[in-house]
Amino acid sequence: MKKLLDGVNRAVEYVVSIMLLVMVIVVFLQVIFRFVLHSSLPWSEELSRYILVWISFLGASIGVRRGAHIGVEAVTNLLPYGLKKGVSFLATLCATVFFVLMVVYGYKILPIVRGQLSPAMEISMAIPYSSVLVGGALMFLYSIDEAITIVIGRKDVSQ
Repeated sequence: MKKLLDGVNRAVEYVVSIMLLVMVIVVFLQVIFRFVLHSSLPWSEELSRYILVWISFLGASIGVRRGAHIGVEAVTNLLPYGLKKGVSFLATLCATVFFVLMVVYGYKILPIVRGQLSPAMEISMAIPYSSVLVGGALMFLYSIDEAITIVIGRKDVSQ
């Protein structure tokens, strides 16, 4: 399962990189159009906003996979190994519950916003809102893998 999730994470990293590149190009074009050509692109701000939302949720999932999110270790570093492992598992479990809630509510909001159209591009608002569902699902999968890794003892929690 670890290799499959690593492959998924690499694909997500690639997608986020492409999205970031597209966002930079769109914002650059908007600046050129507005200040050089004195005409603005009506869709550029909206597109860059929705891309940023997607980058945020997908990027958060990359952070979960890499274990790169902020954590307070000052107290846990003073604990003995067994207790440290338990605290690490509990933190992962709490995060997993939060990710489940993200998936559930991300799914529940989609039928509500499906019929709404964005003002400039006139796309379904389900597209930007689905980032919550997709990002939450990825974070859930990654945190389950992390919890399994802690339980079977393959993660070094001694540091």
